[in-house]
Amino acid sequence: MNQVKTIIAAGCLLLLAGCQTVSQEGAKMGVRVDDANAPTARIMYDQVVILDKVLQNGSTGKIAIEGQGASRTATGTLKVTVAVRNRTDFTQTLELRTSYFDSGFGPTEKPSAWTRLHLDANGVGHYQESSLGAANVAHYYVEVREAR
Repeated sequence: MNQVKTIIAAGCLLLLAGCQTVSQEGAKMGVRVDDANAPTARIMYDQVVILDKVLQNGSTGKIAIEGQGASRTATGTLKVTVAVRNRTDFTQTLELRTSYFDSGFGPTEKPSAWTRLHLDANGVGHYQESSLGAANVAHYYVEVREAR
């Protein structure tokens, strides 16, 4: 009988010991994504990124980014231009927005509002957006999604 009580007591102590684990709160260290299936699991500066998988389905996808680039306006702001091709036989409506960064890759302003881009069947559309600030904007990041 004493052995049974000892075994039960030991089991209870083990359970209580497990409950005493201290959990870490607050910020955690970043974890590097090193996965061949997600080679771009980070912000890619000076690039256009298609967010919705439905736009990328199949070997050709519904849309293609035909061209992209940035230039300085007369006032010194950074103007981003993106050419998007509709690879389908029906009209599509997309939304695009741009984020701007300084030379150290820190954000310089909030992302722009989502801008609608209407694409005719098998047509090409152009998106343009300019930064609000001028002096410290060095990089851009454009996101594309289906219109919501």
